[in-house]
Amino acid sequence: MVNNFLKNNLAILFGNVFFKIGGYIYKFLMVYLLNNYAYGILTIISPFQNILQTLAAGGLPPTISKYVSEYNATNQKENSYKLILVSIKIAILLGITFLLLIIFFIKPLLVKIYNNNSLLLPLQIIGLIVPFSAIVGVFRGIFQGTYEMTHILTSRAIEQITMILSAIVLIILGFSVVGAIFGSVIGFFSSLISVIIILHKYFLDIFQGMLKLKMDFKEEIKIAYKIISFSIPVILTAISEIGIYSMTTTIMPLFITISEIGYFGIAEPIARLPLMISNSLATTILPVTSEMFASKNTNILKKYMFNALRYNLIIMVPICLFIMIFSKEVLLVMFFTKPFYSKGANVLTILTLGMFFYSIFAITSSMIQGAGKPKSSMYLLIGGFIQILLLSFIFIPYFGVNGGAISTTLTTATMTLISLIYLNKHISLKFNMIHYLKILFAGIIIAIFLLILPKNLIGFYIGLLFLFPIYLITLMIIKGFTADDLNILMKIENKLPFKLTIIKKMIIKGTEVNFNEYRK
Repeated sequence: MVNNFLKNNLAILFGNVFFKIGGYIYKFLMVYLLNNYAYGILTIISPFQNILQTLAAGGLPPTISKYVSEYNATNQKENSYKLILVSIKIAILLGITFLLLIIFFIKPLLVKIYNNNSLLLPLQIIGLIVPFSAIVGVFRGIFQGTYEMTHILTSRAIEQITMILSAIVLIILGFSVVGAIFGSVIGFFSSLISVIIILHKYFLDIFQGMLKLKMDFKEEIKIAYKIISFSIPVILTAISEIGIYSMTTTIMPLFITISEIGYFGIAEPIARLPLMISNSLATTILPVTSEMFASKNTNILKKYMFNALRYNLIIMVPICLFIMIFSKEVLLVMFFTKPFYSKGANVLTILTLGMFFYSIFAITSSMIQGAGKPKSSMYLLIGGFIQILLLSFIFIPYFGVNGGAISTTLTTATMTLISLIYLNKHISLKFNMIHYLKILFAGIIIAIFLLILPKNLIGFYIGLLFLFPIYLITLMIIKGFTADDLNILMKIENKLPFKLTIIKKMIIKGTEVNFNEYRK
């Protein structure tokens, strides 16, 4: 189980790195292929696309993941098949329903609110994405619940590659931002085809099991009620999460120009870059938490929780500090032919701090959901949604795009603090905090090093070169490693064509106590 957890974490981590890089390639290309106004429209449209996709998916992916993992752990395969079949039917119904709502209700309403007809056609196009993404979500939930994370990565890779290539071709042909959005439609359609093929090829037992099922309407309604009961908190949680990410960009058009919003759109994905670590950990910790709770194996669960939070912190601290301190240089390097985008440096600094807090919350929220308390996670995010909504109306009129970043950071900090207090109170983690304090101390050393460097491209490259060596040496000196770090490094090393001798020696020298001390 431990090896499976590690394997899936590594798969999701490397996958998230790949997709983040792909996402930045996409953003990078959109910046260069679109003018600032068109990119501003894309920034405004994106959160509505995400919210509508979430509503259409009905919270099914995490729900399916939870119940499939539980049924597999207790050998209830028929119940698993029934749940999957009913979920597919719900996804199809929701996809069609929201497609019609977008075209006939949501689109004209938003155009009227923003008083901008240039949003009309892009809003229509995002409606076409919804049916495909809803069904794809069901299949990815199956893959997650059975710990087959590589299949999720395959479908996402197909989606992203076809989306990027389609968007490029359509923009070159003269369709501008409309082409960029329609590329997403083509991407999700391709992903749908891929997940159907994967299910039929690798999960033939599930495919055949669903075909053999005999359920009356009353039983389907009963299962649908069970799915919806769990899904509603998940949906509200997901929408609130998207709102925390994107609420500011939906409010900005009321106070600032679309061109200005483009600066926020440039900084936001870079600030969210470190989240690939927490997202990979959160994706894997949900079914593990659910299965460990179902089997009453709390000791192993606490070990997973300890490692998830600790490894997130180890990687997030140096990356976030570097982006915050060299925010202007990061923008200049990434968008070297458009240096005026460095005006978003302050936004990037503030948002990166906010995403640091959010990375911790992403993991604690998954732990809370996996422990069978999705409503608690929902309440935290709804509270965050309300907070960022109020703060956005306070700060954006006075501070513009920086006000949006401030609202995001204050909200994520509040949510993270509350979630940690809740998790410690209701699940009794009782971690040894010295491990976390050592990581934060190493972060302080790194911050001092970065701050004394010149704030130009020379300082940027020096900082980038020595960032992790100084960080790892500091952790070694203060004995900031654990025995588990060495075990995990050796497992990674076995899959590589070269040895990690230097890092291995640093971890051995920097390990003071056995991992079991976290229980004390």
